[in-house]
Amino acid sequence: MPMKKKMDPLTKVKLIYSGELMIFAVVFLVLGILKFTGVLGSNATRLTIFNWITLFGGTWIMIDFVWAVTDKKRQKRISLVDKCVVLPAGIYLITFDLYCLIAKPAIDSNICKYGVPIVFCYLALCYIFEAIYHFKYPVPGLLNAVVEVDDDKVVDEQEAVVLEEDKKEENPQEEESHEQD
Repeated sequence: MPMKKKMDPLTKVKLIYSGELMIFAVVFLVLGILKFTGVLGSNATRLTIFNWITLFGGTWIMIDFVWAVTDKKRQKRISLVDKCVVLPAGIYLITFDLYCLIAKPAIDSNICKYGVPIVFCYLALCYIFEAIYHFKYPVPGLLNAVVEVDDDKVVDEQEAVVLEEDKKEENPQEEESHEQD
């Protein structure tokens, strides 16, 4: 029976990270489809809550993009592609939310009926792209974490070798003392 080949830590991390992104993609896609088909209903209160939450979320997406572009230190840890891909969603959300909060359109209008599922489906596409992209090109922060973990394992293995060598050195002395008795 052939032994299974162990996966290296980098591949494991890439699979876990891409898997998490795919889970987000599936959630957003399901929400978008349920909203498009009308299975997930809306009312004025839900739309207002959605607008306020996503107004802050869209603002954060834009701030995060500017921060990522201007901070050289941060660019070494993050993927600028991620920030660029979701930037249109941030702009859309701010525009959509301000329109809904100011104009107060009827809940059954097309803007309310299709405005929310559009952003859900767009975010699903973004996460699908990111999951595939980051499996091939991991986020630099993930690479650094994997290298640090590997370095810790190397140190632990070296310590284990040193401890075993110390035990071997101690044991011959004990054996000699037992032989003399």
